[in-house]
Amino acid sequence: MMRDPFTHPFCEADDLGLAIPDSDHAVSMCLPRWEHVIGYEEGDQEVIETFECGYPRFVAHPFVADLFLAAQREFAKKEESALVFPSLAAAWRCADYVKQRTGQSCRLESYGWGGLTVVLLDESAYDAAWKCWQHGGEIVSSRLAESALTDEPLDSAVIAAGEKAITTLRERIASFHEKASAGDVFLFSSGMAAIFAVQRILTKRSPDEPTIQIEFPYLDSFKVQREFGAGVIDFSLTESGGVEELRSRFDGEEGAAAVYTEVPSNPLLRTADLAGIAEILRSREVPLIVDDTVATSVNVDALRFADAVTTSLTKAFSGAGDVAAGSVVLNPASPFYALLKEELASEESASPLFVRDAIVLEVNSRHFRERIEATNENALELVEWLKRRPEVKSLWHPSTICTDYYDATRRESGGYGALFSLELEGGESGAAAFYDRLAVSKGPGLGTNFSLACPYTLLAHYGELDWAAERGAVRNLLRIWVGLEDPDDLISRFEAAFEAAE
Repeated sequence: MMRDPFTHPFCEADDLGLAIPDSDHAVSMCLPRWEHVIGYEEGDQEVIETFECGYPRFVAHPFVADLFLAAQREFAKKEESALVFPSLAAAWRCADYVKQRTGQSCRLESYGWGGLTVVLLDESAYDAAWKCWQHGGEIVSSRLAESALTDEPLDSAVIAAGEKAITTLRERIASFHEKASAGDVFLFSSGMAAIFAVQRILTKRSPDEPTIQIEFPYLDSFKVQREFGAGVIDFSLTESGGVEELRSRFDGEEGAAAVYTEVPSNPLLRTADLAGIAEILRSREVPLIVDDTVATSVNVDALRFADAVTTSLTKAFSGAGDVAAGSVVLNPASPFYALLKEELASEESASPLFVRDAIVLEVNSRHFRERIEATNENALELVEWLKRRPEVKSLWHPSTICTDYYDATRRESGGYGALFSLELEGGESGAAAFYDRLAVSKGPGLGTNFSLACPYTLLAHYGELDWAAERGAVRNLLRIWVGLEDPDDLISRFEAAFEAAE
């Protein structure tokens, strides 16, 4: 029987490394204790060897690891390693990245199943290739790897069901964006693959101009700008919601290939002044790309201001935590619409949503709106309760910070989302005691139907903690995704964790 994370959350010491959820295709793993998080970040093999899986851009899923091994056995020469990418185009990008970063050349081979392409490289260059996999997000999903390992073609019925699911997904996603139609929706193997596709198009349009990041960025959203293009201007800490920072740059006659931001930011839950930013960018003919993963399209209408909206469908759109996917939705009123639509039609094929993943995602997302509305209410009740707790030093949620800017993009029926972050009194020892005792599932990720917690700054920025702290993401920050549990039940779990922290 599969474990129910609502009644039996993944939070005990013995749960270390277990897949979250209990699925062969889970996209998170349990890190139940503060010391486990530190051990993972420092490469402690006693921690890492327990992992049944992990977030698929950071930890090779067992099926993916087996696919890499099968490719290595078949194609590799002595002292060569192998990675497998979903297409020849994605593999070439990895090879180019490795050449630029290490000076070493790669070999490419067709795996012989679908468009899968093997990148073969000297073992010493593997880390560079893995960074391309992680930052770019052009991944082979666990279901794609599983299918390829069978070495049998997909059944025609599965292909037909997958194509139907993809059509339904385009229509469903478009239905949450009044300005868009199904033809304006593009699907990818991960949220980062979606962002990477947009980045390639816009940096090709303005190859000598950097991009600009406004408000604290999700880890790889920033790194894909830094690694693939002419660099990134860091406006991740603003006083004006980004308006004055942009105006100052443009008044100096400096340009930009694009501006990126999130609604709200992760993990600080801040929102930029999208209305002010969009007005400046229109006169400069610079595109605005907004990621709405945290808020979701149920709560906000980012196309009021954005030229394109990116979303990690792995998160709340799925809810189940057992499939990876991403999307780009275009604004038909954008001056960049024709360019983006033409280019994305070909870019989508480089890291496509696999048909078996599409079938699962279509089922998972059928009650997307209802789930988001429920988690909005649950999170707001918990946030209001936490405001009164003396143990809480800082609390970040769109209802408490940059609310006017968030409200400018919030739908009339929309809420403030189910993600919040907090810093506790008592320093790291207090945060660790609280985290260790908190009886919700603990591991990377957000958007699941059940609650999920992690020490986000430690997990995402362990090698750059000072950089993160300078921008407001303190070392001891705890990020909480609120699920569909009864809020009174969650409050009782938090009370018990506060008692332990004392």
